[in-house]
Amino acid sequence: MRAFFIFNTLLLSIILSLSVTAQEPDEQLILKNFHSISSGDISDWMAELCSPKYNGRLAGTPEYVASAEWVAGKLKEWGIKPAGDDGSYYQWFDLPFTVVNDTGSLQLHIPQKEGTEIVKSYQAPVEYYPGMNSGSGEVTAEVVFVGYGMTAPELNYDDYRGINVKGKIVLMNRDVPYKDVRNPEYAKWVKYCYHQYKVENAARHGAAGMLYIDGNSANPNISYIDSMIVCGIGPAPLADIFAGLGKNNLTVTAQIDKSLQASSFSTGRIMTIKANTTRHPEGRTCNVAGIIEGSDPVLKDEAIIIGAHLDAVGNGGGLLVQGGLDNASGVIDIMAAAKALAVSGIKLKRTILFLFTGGEEAGLLGSKLYTANPIFPLEKTVIYVNLDMVGNGTGLAVSASSSCAALTEYFVAANNRYIHRPMRVSASEGSFYGRPRSDGLVFLAKGYRTMDISTTDGVKPVWYHLPGDDATAVTPEIMEDVAKLTYLAFIEIANADPISY
Repeated sequence: MRAFFIFNTLLLSIILSLSVTAQEPDEQLILKNFHSISSGDISDWMAELCSPKYNGRLAGTPEYVASAEWVAGKLKEWGIKPAGDDGSYYQWFDLPFTVVNDTGSLQLHIPQKEGTEIVKSYQAPVEYYPGMNSGSGEVTAEVVFVGYGMTAPELNYDDYRGINVKGKIVLMNRDVPYKDVRNPEYAKWVKYCYHQYKVENAARHGAAGMLYIDGNSANPNISYIDSMIVCGIGPAPLADIFAGLGKNNLTVTAQIDKSLQASSFSTGRIMTIKANTTRHPEGRTCNVAGIIEGSDPVLKDEAIIIGAHLDAVGNGGGLLVQGGLDNASGVIDIMAAAKALAVSGIKLKRTILFLFTGGEEAGLLGSKLYTANPIFPLEKTVIYVNLDMVGNGTGLAVSASSSCAALTEYFVAANNRYIHRPMRVSASEGSFYGRPRSDGLVFLAKGYRTMDISTTDGVKPVWYHLPGDDATAVTPEIMEDVAKLTYLAFIEIANADPISY
């Protein structure tokens, strides 16, 4: 009888051990696929997405669609199922786009005493950047400074009050004079932050051209108006416009910010903006979406979403921005983690959705499309994790909305045990009332728990929206560790029961 009892106890122990093994991922299997994530693959994929054949991946273009098809092909190769429209990997939407045929020109006309003039020409992209959504043509006119380009009667603020800009070139700053994005009062100002609003308001007041103090970098996030010639300017032409006026943009703008009162004026400077563009109203673009379905009959209905924008800013008439750091880095970090999860054979109780958005640079359009037409409902979404410009540095960072701060512990534990990089962890408190400038903030505004993974302590120059943002702008070693961190933490989050937020 005693032998029978011992046998049964041993048998039960073996059965329980096998049951646990079947339910919980084996550490050796986890580590095998952890080590399969390599900077070699990451470098190869970076070279692909930064290839000239994709022409800067401007959303709406056939070249962007080709890059989306390449990403979807990789998901299919790894056995990640399509999660888009009609059984495909794609969520499609219309997005007209503008081709910049050449860099155009920006010139300042300097009158001389004898009635002649000197024409000073500026250089792209060092001193100006062609308007990525400019109308095509040429305008020569006086430059009028219009502060922030706002007309807000409900706020008793109007940069166009008492000044005539018809047929002229307006010069304006980004954003708005009210700066406290954590204050509920900011909500009254936020709609005037948008680049689209500013150019549309300039057109309503009859302006023929617009100089945007947006830095000398590409910006496709401005409304296309056929009659409006636009370019972004850097410090050199801005200083020349203010030269001899006894003031500069910094001092004037500081006074506007302090008083919340407009201070617009005619500069007396004559400039010429020339743009050569072609509008394509037929443009279409897409998100790419794939899933690894959960294995638990109940928990598989819950989804963990990880996303990155696939589009970049395109080609400014020969100024090709390949979008290496912004944001092939985020896309490839996700791809590396996705491949390891998909081919590992590790059972995940919850579903993981990999989302590569289009049209982020054109106004966060892909994330807006997803949140309006979600693949998984909000109440079944554990978290949305955003990766943007995640590939330059030696340290890691994880930040979460206050609603899910505890989820950062999964990433901290993975780093402490296996990766050993310096890591910063934070949870955002309070509300954000500003203009959303990342896909993560679009999800947050719609009530999703959100998290951002990023890198710190950059070791390379950041060529934000400039031609230097190519395959050499990233450090593949830190990208490898971001992918490994994501892979490890997602296994734990997917299998946690229950999840502690």
